Amino acid sequence: MNKILRNKIQQAPLTAGVYIFKDQKNKIIYIGKASSLKNRLTSYLNSSLVAQATDVDIIIVNSDVEALSLEESLIKLHKPRYNIRLKDDKKFPYLKITIKEDFPRILFTRDLTPDGSLIFGPYTSAKALRKTRDALCRIFKLVSCTKDLSKKYARPCLEYYLGKCSAPCTESITKQEYGNLADKAIKFLRGSSDELEKTLEKQMWQHAKNENFEAAKILRDQLFAIRKISQRQQIVTKDNVSRDVIGTARSRFHCIACLFKIRENRLFSKEIYDLKINSKSTDEEIASSFIRLICTHLSFLPKQLVVSCMPTEWDIQEKWFRNKGFDVRVVTKPRGAVRHLLEWAKKNAESELSARITKTRVPPVLIEIQEKLHLKSPPRWIEAFDISNIGTKFAVGSSVAFKDGKPYKQYYRRYRIKRVIGQNDFAMIREIVSRRLKDLKKRERKPNLLLIDGGKGQLYSALRVINDLDLKIPTYALAKRSNQLYKKDGRVVSIPQTAKGFFLLKRVRDEAHRFAIGYHRKLRAKPLTRSAIDDIAGIGKLRKFEILKYFGSIEALKKASEGEIAKVPGIGPKTAKLIYESLHT
Repeated sequence: MNKILRNKIQQAPLTAGVYIFKDQKNKIIYIGKASSLKNRLTSYLNSSLVAQATDVDIIIVNSDVEALSLEESLIKLHKPRYNIRLKDDKKFPYLKITIKEDFPRILFTRDLTPDGSLIFGPYTSAKALRKTRDALCRIFKLVSCTKDLSKKYARPCLEYYLGKCSAPCTESITKQEYGNLADKAIKFLRGSSDELEKTLEKQMWQHAKNENFEAAKILRDQLFAIRKISQRQQIVTKDNVSRDVIGTARSRFHCIACLFKIRENRLFSKEIYDLKINSKSTDEEIASSFIRLICTHLSFLPKQLVVSCMPTEWDIQEKWFRNKGFDVRVVTKPRGAVRHLLEWAKKNAESELSARITKTRVPPVLIEIQEKLHLKSPPRWIEAFDISNIGTKFAVGSSVAFKDGKPYKQYYRRYRIKRVIGQNDFAMIREIVSRRLKDLKKRERKPNLLLIDGGKGQLYSALRVINDLDLKIPTYALAKRSNQLYKKDGRVVSIPQTAKGFFLLKRVRDEAHRFAIGYHRKLRAKPLTRSAIDDIAGIGKLRKFEILKYFGSIEALKKASEGEIAKVPGIGPKTAKLIYESLHT
């Protein structure tokens, strides 16, 4: 740890605030909060995090609750490497009800800009969320478009005729009637379906008693639709406490969280979240970060958060929720049905983690290549090289990359041969391999396997470069004519030509050849489209077009005088003189 960083930590105030660790490139690597900055930063003095940091910035705030809010916004903005965050930092979809409007809309959104609206979610499936929104529109006839409702329209839109909107834009419903529909939708999204059913049933029978059968029919349809949805939800508890049950499963850098939302004793929804963690993250830190990531934006929260361990700094989070009007309690040792729910959530998280790890497993064909070539690990990243030239003109080279057996085109490179004079295939291979590997070495990356298009000579040229760069990369040559694979000692590797591994290596080699040939043809074609005026300064495509349009050909242009050239639209006397002199020197 450098002296500047140590001094900053030792001089930190005892007040609440946010601290920001930076590395030697001034890049933010970790953001944290503390009720006492000095105490918290001092605890990092011997940690591996501080060993990688070169500086720390401190932001003092009025309270630890303000520190929590600031930490959340800064993490979202900077995405530090060592903070626990949602994988890929994608924006989850939410349902928003715009209660500040006279006629509240129900909208699908990923934008959490505070505007006074009620926010429900987050949902991990946009498709499922859209189905939920459509169902609510069918039941409660809420507006889901962005039409200006302050204006009166002559005709309603298609949603009205499909029975998915009450068309307040045509004044088909009063503000009070529409507000009642919005209140019902909010109750449903909060999970208060039992209360809503009782209210609807009471209102329905009241309308029927007053012989207002049309209104009774509408309420009946709403009641039946809500009961149909509620019947699908499994009853899992009996104490009628709203709670979120969070189960997690982790590997070294990867964590899956399974969230069960329990409302009115029913399993209201199940969501799966993918978290990016570091190897030093504790279960307590993961629980705290998950609650911060998921719960701090919502308009309604449950009475209980059920987790396996007490989140770090829960006292700060609890204060933050209380200031927002939520009385949330953490339960770490549940009993009875809730304990089974927590175990169930953990098993779901473990199953999801296992499935995702399986998806990223090594393809069998790479295992086959590993065994046949006696490699230490499967060649998940293969790079192949080839050159293309005719005589000494337009000599080019290419390198292509395959990752997990598939082309990885963002790693494709093509080269103009610059350092080789004459036709020397071995020297050309040496040049392009050197240029590519030097670039990768700067980035501290290297392939698992190199494949050279050619025979023993090309292979030895590539191996010279690898030795000079002090790299250890398994390298083989695959000749086109014989389809033989050569080792560095010159012996032929015996892989059955019917094996899938051999077909993959051949495909990689052929792709490098195709890419080099394509570049070579492109360079050869360029001179055919060039003319004598292409190299004149100040003559672009537009002026070239006007000149050829005016004279008809380069030969006619060469016979023209300066004055005649100056008559071309867009060509003044100075440019005309420049063109004339360039064509006659």
